[in-house]
Amino acid sequence: MSRTLLASVSVLALSSLAWPSIAGAQQKEETTVLEPITVTATKRVQEAFEVPATVAIVEAQELQDRGIASASELDRAFVDTNIRSRSNRAYTNVTVRGQSSVDYYEPSVQLYVDGLPQDPSIFSQLLPAGLDSVELLYGPQGTLYGRGAIGGVINVVTRKPDNELRVDTAGALHTQGGDASLLLNTPIIDGVIYGDAALTFRREADQYTLLGSGQEIGGTDDLNGRIRLRYAPDDSPLDVMVSTQRGRVDSTEEQFVMESMFNDRIALPIDSRYRLDTASFGVNASYDLDFATITALTGYQDRKLDRTTLGFQTPEDQTTFSQELRIASDPELGNALDYVVGVYGQRLDFERRTPLIGQVSQQTIDSYAIFGDLAWHATDRLDISPGLRFDYEKARARADGAVTIAGERSFGGVSPKLGASYALDDEWRVHGLFSTGYKAGGFTRNVTPENIAFTYDPQNTYNGETGIKYRALDGSLEASLSAYYNVTKDYQLFVGDVYLKYLQNTGEVTAKGINLAVRANPTERLGIAGGLGLNRTTFTKYENSVNPGIDYTGNRVPYAPEFTANLALDYAFDLAEGWGQLIPRAGMTYAGSVFFDETNTIGQKGFFLVDLGLSWKVSEQVVADVFVNNVFDETYAVYGFTEATYGNLYQLGTGRAFGGRVSFKF
Repeated sequence: MSRTLLASVSVLALSSLAWPSIAGAQQKEETTVLEPITVTATKRVQEAFEVPATVAIVEAQELQDRGIASASELDRAFVDTNIRSRSNRAYTNVTVRGQSSVDYYEPSVQLYVDGLPQDPSIFSQLLPAGLDSVELLYGPQGTLYGRGAIGGVINVVTRKPDNELRVDTAGALHTQGGDASLLLNTPIIDGVIYGDAALTFRREADQYTLLGSGQEIGGTDDLNGRIRLRYAPDDSPLDVMVSTQRGRVDSTEEQFVMESMFNDRIALPIDSRYRLDTASFGVNASYDLDFATITALTGYQDRKLDRTTLGFQTPEDQTTFSQELRIASDPELGNALDYVVGVYGQRLDFERRTPLIGQVSQQTIDSYAIFGDLAWHATDRLDISPGLRFDYEKARARADGAVTIAGERSFGGVSPKLGASYALDDEWRVHGLFSTGYKAGGFTRNVTPENIAFTYDPQNTYNGETGIKYRALDGSLEASLSAYYNVTKDYQLFVGDVYLKYLQNTGEVTAKGINLAVRANPTERLGIAGGLGLNRTTFTKYENSVNPGIDYTGNRVPYAPEFTANLALDYAFDLAEGWGQLIPRAGMTYAGSVFFDETNTIGQKGFFLVDLGLSWKVSEQVVADVFVNNVFDETYAVYGFTEATYGNLYQLGTGRAFGGRVSFKF
């Protein structure tokens, strides 16, 4: 009997749509206006309503209300999105619009924090303190973001250090663990230099019982610290922010249950654990020229993953250095042409060790790009947005031990884009988009004697999208509907035995679907939010050159759910003067079936999750919540595979949790 993975799991109470909490946003008794949303993930400030593509934004307050603490939980906020651990959270699988991150070293959805690219393992860590918002660009973003941005881009935006002395703190306790955060912001030289320091911690309780011993296991500790300094004198065009961050995750989450012990959460008694250490350094610098802004982004990340899975140790290290320089026009000037033009470079060094067979594998990957994106305001209603990017990449690989490799490969890619947006009137807007995505070829990082091949070719995605957006003049209702169709050539997929998987090209994949999202304030107190995603992603021509006798043409791509739907309600009750508001919330989510592998023999059926919560908003500075997550204690799998000795093995999602949360701002 197969089981399915939850696509857009809403495990914590509260609203499930990728827009700000409606009742929470409602502060003025005399209006129901929902504020216009701007987006920066397009590398220049734009109003989301006018972008010729599907864009979603969720504000920090809604994330806090819903208990969303890490990037890996953001699928609770964004429709047609699935983010789940693939064995462990350092190998998080991210799927947007059917584009699945089956290559966990280079996910199909890229993560950025304040414009800086993040190591894929950062999906597992806590969202930064001082969060402002999270933006999602749907569909291939190859023109602006280059390699890997096939399904989309998630951009996490924080509030920069400023001239205000403040302390933000929050904490939650529940039956499945707890979390806490502390942020101190302070001026250092009044009006010139500012700084902040943040500390976040999360504890996830043990999720499993070991077979035989009865020991509880499967918990996780996640600790992060960050310090930032910002030089931004009043009335100066220069703004420079320097940041450094350290994080550590200690976990025994990689536990596996057999089919017969699924509902009892009884795990196999085989050693599985890991420690993930990350260090980040970044510089965000900008200079305002009045007519445009020059931005320089420098990033460095170092991660070390010491991992043992089912008794098999495979530690690995990776460092990444990136540099981007761009210039973007000022849209406030009202020019007929807005633009962003830039150059980008990155060096990635990777090493993976397999002590059991004495194997050491190393890679160095250098990437360079030049890109440009325009917005021509042809009339007061029509915008046309062409874009183009050129990528060049060189990969050098070396392996010593049971397998010896010494090689070098180079690749080039061109990623064009053309979008158009037309305002039918002041409330309705339609758009069309052709966009592309690119993943370079290279050498597989999982080198073992079982590999039949050690190299793979580039992957290219071609996407068409059309959509319509509505925004009521009084701001009380917003909705968007979009349809898309994309084709991926030379699809890169991990193949082979579960312990020894390696990356190969497997032919052609087609994804098509529809997204719908709505938010409304029918009254000043009632908020309604909903969304659904319909998707079908299949192998339309399966071609695996290393196993030519196998044909999975027509099968669904792993981790790509066909249907997701969310509905959320909240209602604000005013209390006596000085006592604030009570805001009850209810969230319901349905996630359709998915498969965990290309054979479509193991997966998880679709199901509903229901979440309930109650917020007491004493003031803007003090908020308290109580919640019940996964009210009906649904047991579901987040990952699974077939093993010769034990049959189907699964990892499970979080069960029902009761708890409370408080936050204070001083």
